[in-house]
Amino acid sequence: MFNLATIISQVGYPALVVGLLLEGETVLVLGAFMAHRGYLNLPLVILCGCVVSFGADQFFFWMGRAKGSQFIEKRPAWKPRIEKARSLLGRNMDLLSLGVRFMYGLRTVLPFTIGMSGFDPKRFALFDFLSSALWALTFGLAGKFVGHLIEAIFKDFKRHEAITIVGVIIIAGAVWLYHSWLGRKQGTR
Repeated sequence: MFNLATIISQVGYPALVVGLLLEGETVLVLGAFMAHRGYLNLPLVILCGCVVSFGADQFFFWMGRAKGSQFIEKRPAWKPRIEKARSLLGRNMDLLSLGVRFMYGLRTVLPFTIGMSGFDPKRFALFDFLSSALWALTFGLAGKFVGHLIEAIFKDFKRHEAITIVGVIIIAGAVWLYHSWLGRKQGTR
Protein backbone atom coordinates (compact mmCIF):
# COMPACT_ATOMS: atom_id res chain seq x y z
CA MET A 1 0.00 0.00 0.00
CA PHE A 2 1.19 3.50 -0.85
CA ASN A 3 1.88 5.43 2.34
CA LEU A 4 3.35 8.86 1.71
CA ALA A 5 4.48 9.39 5.30
CA THR A 6 6.42 6.10 5.34
CA ILE A 7 8.11 6.75 2.00
CA ILE A 8 9.14 10.29 2.96
CA SER A 9 10.39 9.18 6.38
CA GLN A 10 12.60 6.55 4.70
CA VAL A 11 13.99 8.55 1.78
CA GLY A 12 13.13 12.18 2.51
CA TYR A 13 16.48 13.56 3.65
CA PRO A 14 18.71 11.53 1.26
CA ALA A 15 16.39 12.53 -1.61
CA LEU A 16 16.60 16.13 -0.44
CA VAL A 17 20.40 16.09 -0.54
CA VAL A 18 20.54 14.53 -4.02
CA GLY A 19 17.83 16.86 -5.27
CA LEU A 20 19.62 19.91 -3.91
CA LEU A 21 22.68 18.94 -5.93
CA LEU A 22 20.61 18.64 -9.11
CA GLU A 23 17.93 21.34 -8.94
CA GLY A 24 18.39 23.46 -5.84
CA GLU A 25 15.56 25.93 -5.42
CA THR A 26 12.75 23.67 -6.59
CA VAL A 27 13.86 20.84 -4.31
CA LEU A 28 14.41 23.13 -1.32
CA VAL A 29 10.92 24.62 -1.72
CA LEU A 30 9.49 21.10 -2.02
CA GLY A 31 11.41 19.97 1.07
CA ALA A 32 10.14 22.95 3.04
CA PHE A 33 6.63 22.23 1.81
CA MET A 34 7.05 18.64 3.09
CA ALA A 35 8.16 20.09 6.42
CA HIS A 36 5.10 22.32 6.48
CA ARG A 37 2.96 19.21 5.93
CA GLY A 38 4.71 17.54 8.89
CA TYR A 39 6.81 14.97 7.00
CA LEU A 40 10.19 16.64 7.48
CA ASN A 41 11.67 19.11 9.95
CA LEU A 42 11.92 22.67 8.54
CA PRO A 43 15.11 23.71 10.38
CA LEU A 44 16.75 20.47 9.22
CA VAL A 45 15.59 21.05 5.62
CA ILE A 46 17.05 24.58 5.72
CA LEU A 47 20.26 23.26 7.29
CA CYS A 48 20.56 20.63 4.53
CA GLY A 49 20.06 23.36 1.92
CA CYS A 50 22.78 25.48 3.50
CA VAL A 51 25.30 22.65 3.94
CA VAL A 52 24.78 21.12 0.48
CA SER A 53 24.94 24.45 -1.36
CA PHE A 54 27.99 25.57 0.65
CA GLY A 55 29.70 22.24 0.00
CA ALA A 56 29.02 22.39 -3.74
CA ASP A 57 30.32 25.96 -3.97
CA GLN A 58 33.45 25.06 -2.02
CA PHE A 59 34.04 22.04 -4.26
CA PHE A 60 33.90 24.19 -7.40
CA PHE A 61 35.99 26.95 -5.79
CA TRP A 62 38.78 24.52 -4.92
CA MET A 63 38.50 22.75 -8.27
CA GLY A 64 38.98 26.12 -9.99
CA ARG A 65 41.87 26.96 -7.70
CA ALA A 66 43.64 23.62 -8.21
CA LYS A 67 42.81 22.62 -11.78
CA GLY A 68 41.15 25.66 -13.36
CA SER A 69 43.09 26.08 -16.59
CA GLN A 70 43.51 22.34 -17.17
CA PHE A 71 39.80 21.77 -16.64
CA ILE A 72 38.81 24.52 -19.08
CA GLU A 73 41.21 23.22 -21.73
CA LYS A 74 39.37 19.88 -21.66
CA ARG A 75 35.95 21.60 -21.74
CA PRO A 76 36.11 24.45 -24.25
CA ALA A 77 32.31 24.76 -24.16
CA TRP A 78 32.65 26.19 -20.64
CA LYS A 79 34.65 29.16 -21.95
CA PRO A 80 31.68 31.48 -22.66
CA ARG A 81 30.32 31.03 -19.13
CA ILE A 82 33.82 31.37 -17.65
CA GLU A 83 34.27 34.62 -19.59
CA LYS A 84 30.89 35.87 -18.37
CA ALA A 85 31.91 35.03 -14.79
CA ARG A 86 35.31 36.69 -15.29
CA SER A 87 33.59 39.87 -16.45
CA LEU A 88 31.94 40.03 -13.03
CA LEU A 89 35.22 39.57 -11.14
CA GLY A 90 36.35 43.15 -11.64
CA ARG A 91 33.54 44.32 -9.42
CA ASN A 92 33.27 44.04 -5.64
CA MET A 93 34.54 40.50 -4.94
CA ASP A 94 33.05 40.40 -1.45
CA LEU A 95 29.60 41.25 -2.78
CA LEU A 96 30.03 38.80 -5.65
CA SER A 97 31.01 36.04 -3.21
CA LEU A 98 28.03 36.89 -1.04
CA GLY A 99 25.65 36.69 -4.02
CA VAL A 100 27.04 33.55 -5.66
CA ARG A 101 24.12 31.34 -4.52
CA PHE A 102 21.58 33.68 -6.09
CA MET A 103 23.17 33.86 -9.54
CA TYR A 104 21.24 31.20 -11.42
CA GLY A 105 23.14 29.92 -14.44
CA LEU A 106 26.50 30.88 -12.93
CA ARG A 107 26.35 29.05 -9.60
CA THR A 108 28.75 26.35 -10.73
CA VAL A 109 31.08 28.41 -12.87
CA LEU A 110 31.29 31.47 -10.61
CA PRO A 111 32.85 29.73 -7.59
CA PHE A 112 35.13 27.92 -10.06
CA THR A 113 36.20 31.23 -11.62
CA ILE A 114 36.60 32.94 -8.23
CA GLY A 115 38.85 30.02 -7.23
CA MET A 116 40.93 30.54 -10.37
CA SER A 117 41.26 34.26 -9.60
CA GLY A 118 43.35 33.71 -6.47
CA PHE A 119 40.69 35.20 -4.18
CA ASP A 120 41.36 34.51 -0.50
CA PRO A 121 39.84 31.07 0.33
CA LYS A 122 38.92 32.01 3.90
CA ARG A 123 37.18 35.17 2.74
CA PHE A 124 35.31 33.27 0.02
CA ALA A 125 34.28 30.58 2.53
CA LEU A 126 32.90 33.21 4.91
CA PHE A 127 30.88 35.04 2.27
CA ASP A 128 29.81 31.81 0.60
CA PHE A 129 28.59 30.42 3.92
CA LEU A 130 26.54 33.57 4.50
CA SER A 131 25.20 33.34 0.95
CA SER A 132 24.30 29.66 1.37
CA ALA A 133 22.58 30.30 4.69
CA LEU A 134 20.58 33.23 3.29
CA TRP A 135 19.69 31.23 0.15
CA ALA A 136 18.53 28.21 2.18
CA LEU A 137 16.54 30.37 4.58
CA THR A 138 14.90 32.32 1.72
CA PHE A 139 13.80 29.27 -0.26
CA GLY A 140 13.00 27.26 2.87
CA LEU A 141 10.63 29.95 4.08
CA ALA A 142 9.23 30.25 0.55
CA GLY A 143 8.35 26.55 0.68
CA LYS A 144 6.58 27.03 4.01
CA PHE A 145 4.69 29.99 2.53
CA VAL A 146 3.70 27.82 -0.47
CA GLY A 147 2.36 25.27 2.00
CA HIS A 148 0.20 27.88 3.72
CA LEU A 149 -0.98 29.20 0.36
CA ILE A 150 -1.94 25.76 -0.97
CA GLU A 151 -3.82 24.94 2.23
CA ALA A 152 -5.68 28.26 2.00
CA ILE A 153 -6.69 27.58 -1.60
CA PHE A 154 -7.52 23.89 -1.21
CA LYS A 155 -9.42 23.37 2.02
CA ASP A 156 -9.34 19.57 1.67
CA PHE A 157 -5.73 19.32 0.52
CA LYS A 158 -5.06 16.05 2.37
CA ARG A 159 -7.13 14.17 -0.24
CA HIS A 160 -4.98 15.51 -3.09
CA GLU A 161 -1.67 15.64 -1.25
CA ALA A 162 0.01 12.56 -2.74
CA ILE A 163 -0.83 13.39 -6.36
CA THR A 164 0.23 17.01 -5.86
CA ILE A 165 3.58 16.00 -4.38
CA VAL A 166 4.20 13.46 -7.15
CA GLY A 167 3.27 16.15 -9.69
CA VAL A 168 5.74 18.63 -8.17
CA ILE A 169 8.47 15.96 -8.19
CA ILE A 170 7.75 15.25 -11.86
CA ILE A 171 7.86 18.97 -12.66
CA ALA A 172 11.16 19.35 -10.76
CA GLY A 173 12.56 16.38 -12.69
CA ALA A 174 11.40 17.89 -15.97
CA VAL A 175 13.04 21.22 -15.09
CA TRP A 176 16.29 19.43 -14.28
CA LEU A 177 16.14 17.40 -17.52
CA TYR A 178 15.45 20.54 -19.53
CA HIS A 179 18.41 22.35 -17.98
CA SER A 180 20.61 19.30 -18.55
CA TRP A 181 19.50 19.07 -22.16
CA LEU A 182 19.99 22.81 -22.67
CA GLY A 183 23.44 22.60 -21.08
CA ARG A 184 24.45 19.72 -23.36
CA LYS A 185 23.08 21.53 -26.39
CA GLN A 186 25.15 24.58 -25.47
CA GLY A 187 28.09 22.34 -24.51
CA THR A 188 28.23 23.52 -20.91
CA ARG A 189 27.32 20.26 -19.11
